[in-house]
Amino acid sequence: MTRRSLVLATALALIALPSLAAAQHSYGDGFGIGGVLLPSGSPTLLGITRIGDSLGLELSIGLDIQDDDDLSSTDIAAAVGVKKYLTDQKQFQPFLGGRFGFHHHSRDNGHNDVDDTKFGVTAILGGEYFVTRELSFEGELNFNLYFGSIVIGTGTRLAAFFYL
Repeated sequence: MTRRSLVLATALALIALPSLAAAQHSYGDGFGIGGVLLPSGSPTLLGITRIGDSLGLELSIGLDIQDDDDLSSTDIAAAVGVKKYLTDQKQFQPFLGGRFGFHHHSRDNGHNDVDDTKFGVTAILGGEYFVTRELSFEGELNFNLYFGSIVIGTGTRLAAFFYL
């Protein structure tokens, strides 16, 4: 890329970004797409949108495939969640809610095969902080109850979203 092309692309981006920011009137307007930063594990793609002023709908899909010489494993997960925001669309928005989802894990090490599918519910408590009107970080504490091979537990999640 030549220097002139780089300067032109930068100028166009600087012209376009303020108009995109002006289109969003409140924090969290539109559709957010993001991913889980922590805990690191299966890569998870997240999508979130608002339903009215205080409800949010979240969709998540995770896929992790590993294939080494001695071990082959696959993790697939998907969930649908609803969040109730406790404040208006401000820079920090605490929420509580729940998710329904499934997780499938299979592993083959040449001697033992493991194939496990679990369905469950998760209660969540957390908050979303907007760095700008388009970029946010979300932290949550979750309480899980999965059926199949019954698992009860807690966890945390840190995610980032970019709102379109």
